Amino acid sequence: MRLEGKVALVTGGGRGLGEAICRTLAREGAHIAVSDIRIADAERVANVIKQMGRKSIAIKADVSMESEVKAMVAKTIEALGTIDILVNNAGICYQGSVAEMPEEIWDKVLDVNLKGTFLCAREVMPILKQKKSGKIINLGSLAGQVGGLVVGANYSVSKAGVICFTKSLAKELAPFGINVNCIAPGVIDTEMTQPFPREEMIKTIPLKKLGEPQDVADSVLFLASQESKYITGQTISVNGGIFMG
Repeated sequence: MRLEGKVALVTGGGRGLGEAICRTLAREGAHIAVSDIRIADAERVANVIKQMGRKSIAIKADVSMESEVKAMVAKTIEALGTIDILVNNAGICYQGSVAEMPEEIWDKVLDVNLKGTFLCAREVMPILKQKKSGKIINLGSLAGQVGGLVVGANYSVSKAGVICFTKSLAKELAPFGINVNCIAPGVIDTEMTQPFPREEMIKTIPLKKLGEPQDVADSVLFLASQESKYITGQTISVNGGIFMG
């Protein structure tokens, strides 16, 4: 029960990595606001968390929209009383070359993945500053470290931005006792990676297997707990050794 009594807001919490993160934080005692653009998915995960004996609320939100981010945070406070942990997990992916990429697709991926992380962090910051404590955990990607493997340049750029934003925000919030860190997953066995050439990618991974959502969720748990109290501005790579930075 490393997070007993804490309140976590997890964006993109309705499936994949987000669902694993929600379940893991709840298992350790946290109450969870499950945010997702697909409300049915968020409601399903919130119901599971309630069955675990925790408080939970499902919230429909597009993190690229400032008004929806503000409403998401307000609903979390109204239902759960506060926010101690923010996990910026919501993201979308695009496969395709720069030559074939429409401008609106470039903008959409950066709006969700990078601007969404900024908007959510900015909205939650005043709550954490007042408490003089808290954790912000951003989801980057291996693609943001090496330029992408099979994903589009817009995805890689957005995740590189998240990694750099993590460092900047960590410096800004350190005087308030707030830890800001990033996790950069490699190829994880989720719906998002189904179209990837998995067998070929496994050959390039030193551990010779895909990661599981739980691998990422466990790293989020570590960064959300007091065990990481002296860690800030860092990016933890969860990638089976495919990139060693």
